Amino acid sequence: MDELPKLFQDLMAFAAVVDAGGFNAAGARFGVPPSRLSRSVAALEKSLGVHLLVRTSRRFTVTDIGQRTYDDALSVRAQLQGAVAAASDSRGEPAGLLRVSCPMALASALVGRIAIEFMARHPRVKIVVESTDGRSRPFMAPADLAIQPSLQPLRDSSLVARRLANAHYVVVSAPGLSHGIPSDPGPSDFPCFPAVGWTFLPDPAHWSLQHPRHGSHEITVDVRFSTDNLLLIREAALAGLGVAQLPHALCRRDIEEGRLRVIAPEWAAPEVGIYVLYPSRRGLTLAGRRFIDALEEGMASLEREPR
Repeated sequence: MDELPKLFQDLMAFAAVVDAGGFNAAGARFGVPPSRLSRSVAALEKSLGVHLLVRTSRRFTVTDIGQRTYDDALSVRAQLQGAVAAASDSRGEPAGLLRVSCPMALASALVGRIAIEFMARHPRVKIVVESTDGRSRPFMAPADLAIQPSLQPLRDSSLVARRLANAHYVVVSAPGLSHGIPSDPGPSDFPCFPAVGWTFLPDPAHWSLQHPRHGSHEITVDVRFSTDNLLLIREAALAGLGVAQLPHALCRRDIEEGRLRVIAPEWAAPEVGIYVLYPSRRGLTLAGRRFIDALEEGMASLEREPR
């Protein structure tokens, strides 16, 4: 019985190393020296009498028994999280630490504000928001909830995915750049425009646009600047570097105040679904469930069609 706490600690260290893909990565993520993690994994292997990892100078691979042990570790961790969630829920008031990973632009424009308002209503809740680039790598950092944009419906049986909203995108440019652009450009006009690319797309220079009369068109634009950060795309558009596709919620104020112009109001870029992902309903605390409800309510503005 006395060995169980140490065995559990070593098992969780092993799961953390496999999650992160390495000792150094796990150490940086969890704030634990890699040497301590290495000792924990070695102690676990000694306790179990098996090799869980095959180490080389640059990387490691997980053995067959290591993979089974890792799966068991995830199950144990989920059960512990469920027990903690049940205990927290018994108090009837949201409480505890909630870790949320979220794309930087969405965190800055909306989720941060929702989190602040939520904590004001529930003072026993602490929230940590970690910014990501929005790519589909949820839970690469410790998080209870991962907010994930996706062009396609998410289907991942290992995670619960709940759609929060569909974000409407508009094609915009700075007023100075838009003077030479027709009021209702056709598909052949777009390749002539300098553009700002979003590397979240498979090809930042390849745009898919739909028009009520012209139908759906795939076009290639002349990308002058590209980034994975929508905040930088907005800044590049404001600076006149090129035409950009932006969430209407992110640039609404710029459009209203004349800093950006919707250059093709009848052309619609694909909507981007905003999802929240979490490992299991059982492991979700009352604070987590209530915060998801707050996210859904707060993101209602993303669903409104731009005018």
